[in-house]
Amino acid sequence: MRNRNSAVAVRGQAMPEMLIVFPLAVIIIMAVIQFGLLYRAKATLNNATFLAARAGSLDHGFKTRMTNVFLERMAALAKVPDNTISRTVSSTYVNNPSTVSLLALETVVRTANSYPVVEILFPTKAVFDTFAVPYKDLESCSGSACPGGGAFKLGTSSVMQIPNNNLDARIQAPQSVGGQQVSLEDANLLSIRTRFCYALEVPIANFIIFRTMAVYQSTDIDWRYCQALPNTKFAIPIVGHSIVRMQSGFRCQDDEAAGQSCTNI
Repeated sequence: MRNRNSAVAVRGQAMPEMLIVFPLAVIIIMAVIQFGLLYRAKATLNNATFLAARAGSLDHGFKTRMTNVFLERMAALAKVPDNTISRTVSSTYVNNPSTVSLLALETVVRTANSYPVVEILFPTKAVFDTFAVPYKDLESCSGSACPGGGAFKLGTSSVMQIPNNNLDARIQAPQSVGGQQVSLEDANLLSIRTRFCYALEVPIANFIIFRTMAVYQSTDIDWRYCQALPNTKFAIPIVGHSIVRMQSGFRCQDDEAAGQSCTNI
């Protein structure tokens, strides 16, 4: 009889222990799922950042091209802060992976993330002013309009750009820019920083992670961008960096001829 009472007491003692451990276990499981999704988002961001930088290296460092490539790749997440719109478009694309559906998804991502998503860290305007030289593009021609035959000739107008061809034959002495020694090869490196507002979506875990980050990042510019978005809930910024070598001459976007009022640097 005594042993039976002891067994009942042990079972009764297990109940409050389970009530304490079970909610903690649920929170931990949800946190693991959320961090897994966050890791996927960061991996997608890193890939999109590299592809954006590569696109910029091929297109004279123009930010418009890099922004387009970045947002196209971020559409792979199929999630935006406005979950209602996101799920509708995502479902349409998954069931019918057409170009129209994909473009619709990219449009939603672009609209939801209306803040500057790509920032060029290097070259700076000071570096551009130091190394940029006049450059004439080739333009097509035919017949007697082509000197010496062929199908191309030098254009009549020039643009300012950092040269990236025949570097071995150019002056390699480092120049002082902002108190630092920068060579022409250094000036041909493109460094960009990207930001994206990712909406945490796992219940309970999203609230805990969001509130914890809010305590430490309330003054961060990336955090403020995310919180200023409409229809945003539990959105946190994720950031990527990439450095590539320029494959075309870096130019001043929207003011290529004068090289002064640049919108990309």
